[in-house]
Amino acid sequence: MKILIVLEDLRTGGAQTFALRLAQALHVAGHTVHLYDQYAHLVNQSLIQQLAPNVPVISYGSESPKLDAVLRKAAGLGRRLGRADWLREEQVVRHLRQTIQRLAPDVINSHTIKADYAAAKALQGLGIPLVITMHGCYELFLHKADAPEVTPKGNFALQQAAAVVYLTSKNLEIFEQSGVRPLNSILNRKIYNGFDGQFSAEKLTHNRAALGIGAEAIVFGMVARGIPEKGWGHAVNSFLALETAHPELHLVLVGESDYLTHLRQQHPHPRLHFTGFSRNPIDWVDLFDVGLLPSYFHAESLPNSIAEYLSCGKPVIASRIGEVPAMLASEEGLAGVLLDQANWQLTDPGQLTEAMRAYLTQPALLAEHEQRAPQAFEKFRMKHCLAAYEELFQQAQAVQSQSA
Repeated sequence: MKILIVLEDLRTGGAQTFALRLAQALHVAGHTVHLYDQYAHLVNQSLIQQLAPNVPVISYGSESPKLDAVLRKAAGLGRRLGRADWLREEQVVRHLRQTIQRLAPDVINSHTIKADYAAAKALQGLGIPLVITMHGCYELFLHKADAPEVTPKGNFALQQAAAVVYLTSKNLEIFEQSGVRPLNSILNRKIYNGFDGQFSAEKLTHNRAALGIGAEAIVFGMVARGIPEKGWGHAVNSFLALETAHPELHLVLVGESDYLTHLRQQHPHPRLHFTGFSRNPIDWVDLFDVGLLPSYFHAESLPNSIAEYLSCGKPVIASRIGEVPAMLASEEGLAGVLLDQANWQLTDPGQLTEAMRAYLTQPALLAEHEQRAPQAFEKFRMKHCLAAYEELFQQAQAVQSQSA
């Protein structure tokens, strides 16, 4: 099968990480796969080399970077004036359509609204099925007053789609909006993102010794996008509340952004470790004892970091948000602790401190949750995800043929 995977960009993020992993898995399974993104200047080459080294990437703007820079500036000016980005958008759609006609894929799989919309526009009249994977961006933008175009653009993409993949029932909020295509009128499947992580060569330097952490220390760690809503500040505050009473406690934070740079400057501490960006976060996760994600991010659906924690056999302390409770579930119980949140804030940040304290003072609890982590991870193995996508792509082709 020939498959084109379309994204808005190839920066570091949950949707991008999964799309790259899926592309590589499809390639290994014998399919012909290409990736398409809309911003050549934002492509994270190291991320691609780590996750999808064998998949060709086509980026809008790579052929005429100076022209694209002008179009991006015009789009930025238009947004400041309250006008839609129609000129660059039209160019992207035209380029994507030409790419589709050249590659002649059997199916297109898009990720995030801008990619969904561009793919739907480019596919008009071509008779190729579009499968949309929903990552949480629809419900995020529905609650933003400055994004009124989301519902019509999203609905247009959904109207054109042959199938929809969702990660959690929260992703389906768009279908509750007036005038949007009903969910029961479209082929849809709930498929968890797959992940089969492997350590990289950098694992040799990503260890406790490199950070000056002793073998007997208890290490809490966090991997996420570097935005405040992921709960970085709560993790630091809980560490600071516990570090005096527990001199063996360390906190490792894996991520990169201006916000994290500022947070590091605010809290210099010998047992608080900011590692920066990592191409392969599980190299760091392996040295954790417990993974953290005290997120209050509105679009949180199926956080990659939690699957990464579980894959390394680490218990998790995370917010009760999106699909997180189901992610931590195992036959023997939760592989971690859930934190309450409401109105996109932690209900009581002190819950994180107490959960961390429990692991510090109750070794049996830590050991019990460590045993559950591999069981909880089993549902995220890429072989399950790959099989589900292959089946859905075939069904989408059949749906498209029937409607032709």
